Amino acid sequence: MDQDSVHTPLDAGSLTWWRSVAADLAVVTVVTVAVFLFAIQVELSERLSQWELRHESWQVDELPVTLMVLLSGLMWFSWRRARQAQREIRERVAAQKQVEALLAGNRDLARQLLMVQENERRALARELHDEFGQNCTAIRADATYILHARAGDNAGITASAQRIGATSEALYKLVKTMLRRLRPMTLDSLGLVPALQELCEHWEEQTGVSCGFCPFAVPEDLDDLTCITLFRLVQEGLTNVARHAQATHVTVELRRGHCGEQLRLSIEDDGCGMAVEGVTPAGFGLIGMRERVANLQGRLRIGSAPGQGVRIEAMLPIPGARA
Repeated sequence: MDQDSVHTPLDAGSLTWWRSVAADLAVVTVVTVAVFLFAIQVELSERLSQWELRHESWQVDELPVTLMVLLSGLMWFSWRRARQAQREIRERVAAQKQVEALLAGNRDLARQLLMVQENERRALARELHDEFGQNCTAIRADATYILHARAGDNAGITASAQRIGATSEALYKLVKTMLRRLRPMTLDSLGLVPALQELCEHWEEQTGVSCGFCPFAVPEDLDDLTCITLFRLVQEGLTNVARHAQATHVTVELRRGHCGEQLRLSIEDDGCGMAVEGVTPAGFGLIGMRERVANLQGRLRIGSAPGQGVRIEAMLPIPGARA
């Protein structure tokens, strides 16, 4: 969409408004001139003066000044209401632009989400076909050899059995990795804090970057949505550090807020940092983190500067306080 098409509706509305103002001013001018000509024709001022003198006892001669004050007050009132109306129009236009920007961002987020889902499904399908299929074929081949092995071929049978054991272990690790990608098992069996601890340790082993996890007074009765949201936030934050930060140390801290109604999650690294002054992050990872936090009526803040690392801080209401 080009710039001219964006501003055309607002310019057309302004032109219509100015035409309406000009028409009203023309009507006021015509009426004023007509009244003036009529007053000249009938000697209106002299007639009013005579009428006021006849009704002096009723203080009718004070009416013109009073009416002028009333007219001035009404003009001031109209001016105030006009300014208020213009301010409301500007606010509505700004709100409409913000809504359009949010809708565009949601469309982009939905499109990228579909792409990520398809890429994840493609990766899982490839791993199932390649790794899982090859290992199952190897097990079947060794089992067939054992089944048809000659009597006394103990060395071959032992080697086939060892290969079956190694292949089975590789299959177990593959399935465990895939299940961890789909749903963290530790989160269901042990809870949020052990799951985050395992996530940080596993990430440290994979990347070689030091990662410290510090939980403080984390409630144990958090609902599933809050737990999975916190887990995915840490997972995405660590993924961003591994991809972009070039860091040597990461600190993940989860604590209950001072007022007791919020959970505060912070992910801080000592990497290369980034410029975030007044700019909404365009990466899908950070957008997804913002959406997850907003879904729980929380807030996400990102603090960084080039060469000073990145600090991501999420404030989530505890389920009871959120309700």
